[in-house]
Amino acid sequence: MYFVNEDNFKEIMLKYEFALKRLETELGVLLDEYKYRKGYNPVEHIKSRIKSLGSIINKLDKKGLEYTTDNIVRNVHDVVGMRIVCSFLSDVYEIVNLIKSSKEFIIIDESDYIKDPKDSGYSSYHLNILIPVYLLNVTEYIEVEIQIRTVAMDCWASLDHKLSYKLPKDVPEELRISMTKKAIEIRELDKSVQKLFGIVKKYTDEQKNKIED
Repeated sequence: MYFVNEDNFKEIMLKYEFALKRLETELGVLLDEYKYRKGYNPVEHIKSRIKSLGSIINKLDKKGLEYTTDNIVRNVHDVVGMRIVCSFLSDVYEIVNLIKSSKEFIIIDESDYIKDPKDSGYSSYHLNILIPVYLLNVTEYIEVEIQIRTVAMDCWASLDHKLSYKLPKDVPEELRISMTKKAIEIRELDKSVQKLFGIVKKYTDEQKNKIED
């Protein structure tokens, strides 16, 4: 075991597991109610995970930190991660608002990389929240990270991640420009699909109103 105190490490990882279960349960309830009230499911799919020991160690190494549970809690903000993938841009913000509406979640940080993409072109909406974990004698709040994005953004993020691992630290300018152009094309695709969704929604709403009349 790499950590200074093995028992402390096992305990904090158990708490992260509890937090993930709480997150999945609460989000499931919110989405079921949303589908019931709106008659529409804004989510394509959801993936969740807990960082491996190796990934946690790599992150601490990059920050030059000692292997302690305190450093994990204070400096590794995505030990618990969830990715919510939606069809349309509007769905992303619907999910963000849905999460913010929960009394179980405490928002501690958010980054809108859709309105303000990273230099690489990466787009997504990030929320870091605290989840209450109810233990035998105390309630603790555990941090988790949620990423919400469209299918197109998710495809690009996956490819960008794989390409980045194969690239040297100094990315050739030609390649950087090409990757940025592709990211812009992805954003334009999302905007076009959103317009189509708006047209379809308007048409179906009109048909529904005619039936009701």
